[in-house]
Amino acid sequence: MRHRLTKRACDECISRKVKCSGAWPCDTCQSAPKQVNCTYLKPARRRGPKVRRYTGEQGEERLTTGPLIPPHVDPRDEEISRVEAERPASNIIPTEELVSVVRSYQQASYSVWPVVDAEVLLEKLEHGTPNVGTLCLTMALCAATMAQLQLAPTSIDSTMMAAECMRMREAHLDLRSVLVSFFLHVYHAKINKRDSAMLFIREAVYGARLLKLDEGVGRHDTELDADVVANKEIVFLLLWVSERGYSLHLGLQPSYTTPIHLPDEVDVGNNVDVKGLLELGRLFATFDEFSSRRSSNARDKPAMTADSLAETETVLSMLSFGRGDRPSTRIADYCITKEWMRTIIWQEALSRHLLSSKSGARLMTFRFPAVVSRDLLMSLQSFTESDLLPLGRDQLLKCFEIANSLADTVLLTPCVPTCSDFQMRPHDFLHALYQKLLPFLEQDFMLKSILHSKTAEALVKAPARILRMDYNPWSFDHDGEYAHSTGKHVDSPEEDADSHWNFYG
Repeated sequence: MRHRLTKRACDECISRKVKCSGAWPCDTCQSAPKQVNCTYLKPARRRGPKVRRYTGEQGEERLTTGPLIPPHVDPRDEEISRVEAERPASNIIPTEELVSVVRSYQQASYSVWPVVDAEVLLEKLEHGTPNVGTLCLTMALCAATMAQLQLAPTSIDSTMMAAECMRMREAHLDLRSVLVSFFLHVYHAKINKRDSAMLFIREAVYGARLLKLDEGVGRHDTELDADVVANKEIVFLLLWVSERGYSLHLGLQPSYTTPIHLPDEVDVGNNVDVKGLLELGRLFATFDEFSSRRSSNARDKPAMTADSLAETETVLSMLSFGRGDRPSTRIADYCITKEWMRTIIWQEALSRHLLSSKSGARLMTFRFPAVVSRDLLMSLQSFTESDLLPLGRDQLLKCFEIANSLADTVLLTPCVPTCSDFQMRPHDFLHALYQKLLPFLEQDFMLKSILHSKTAEALVKAPARILRMDYNPWSFDHDGEYAHSTGKHVDSPEEDADSHWNFYG
C-alpha cells in the first residue's frame, strides 16, 4: 500500500539536512542502520529568506501556539471544515454538553481509561474557568467517549468535539497533552481513520517518553491542572497497551520496543481499575516476547518452532484474571484479548505450515479455532451489551478475527462426524459468536457483511442433525407424544459438549 505523502520533511531529515521522501515513515528513516522515530512534531518553519525574528516574551508566546501535529494530517480526513475551525470554542460547544459527556465517561468508560479524574474535571467545568489545556483534554475525552459509546448527538457530535480540540491544541507538552493525543487516537480508531489513529497513539507514546513517564511520574504532580489526570502511574501503561494492540491489528511494529516496567501491585493499593489495567499489561508483556520474535526485523532472535509456539499458547491459556472485584468491562477486555492472542499464535503456526490433523498438540490442529471460540463464548456469556460497548471497535476487531478464523476453518475443512446429535459443533460456535457480535456489527457494514456471508454458508453446508435422529415423524400429530430417542439422556447441549469434547481437543 502506498504511503500517504506529507507536505514537508520529517524531523530527523531536517536535523540531518538530508532529502526526505515525505512519506510516513519516510524512506530515509526506514533504511537507517539504527531504528529511528520518523516524526513530524516540530512546527513547520517559514521558507525562503529569513525576515524579522521575534525575541523575548512575544517570540516565546508565538512558539507555543502551534499544534503538536502540524498540517500534514489532512483536515479533510478528520471531516473538519475550515469554518468550524475558525469559530470560538464557546460558540460551538456549550459547557452543559461537555458536562453531560464527561458524566457518561464517568459511568461507562472510566474503567477502560482510568486516567481522567471526572469529579475534578466536572468541578472545573461547572464552577470554574478551565484553561486551554484542560479544555482541550475535555473535548478530546468527549470526542472519544461519544464515538466509543455511540452517543446520539444533541447540538454537537464527536466530529465537532475532535475538530475543536485539534484547533485549540498547543505545543506545550504535559500530562494533559499526552492524554489529548491518546483520546484523539481512540476517536480516529473508532471511525476507522487508521493513519491518523496510528499517528496520534505514537505521538502520545513519544510525548510520554519525553516526560519520562516510562521511568516515573513523581515530578509531574506539580504541573498546572495536573489534578485532572488520575492514576498517573499507569498512564504510560495505558499508552503502551493501546499502541501494541493497534499495531498488531495493522501489522506494524510498535514504536516503543523496550521491555516495559510494570508498576508493583502493592503500590496501586486497592484501586480495582488500576489493578485491572495492570493485569492486562501482564498479558501483553507475556505475549510481547512472541510478538518480537514474530517480527521480520528480529534477525538475532531464535527461530519459532512448533514447540515454542505451543509453549507460548500454553502460558497464555493458563493466565487468568485476578480475584476480587473488577469492573465487568475490564474482565471482558481481558478475556477477549487473551483469546485473540491465542488466535494470532495459531495463525502464525498456520503460516509456517506447522498444522497437522495428526498432531498431538492442540494448537497445531485445524480444530483449535473452535476451542478458542468455545472459550471466548464461555467467558462472555455473562456480559451484557452495555458491558461490551465501552470497549469500542478495537475489541470488535479482535472478536471478528477469532470468528473469521473459525469460519475459514469450518468452510475449508471437512466436517467430522460426532458421537451425539446434541454435541456442539464448530458451526454452532460460529453462529453463537455472530449473534453475540451482531449488535456491534451494525455500525460496521464491512465486517458484518464478511461475517454474515461466511456464517450463512457454514450453516448451509453443515450436516442436518434431524436426518440422523431416530424419531417418529407422525408423532407431531399427537400432543405430548413427541420424543426423541438418542440412546442417552442429555440435560443440555452444553453439558454434552463438555463430556464429548473429543473433536475439539
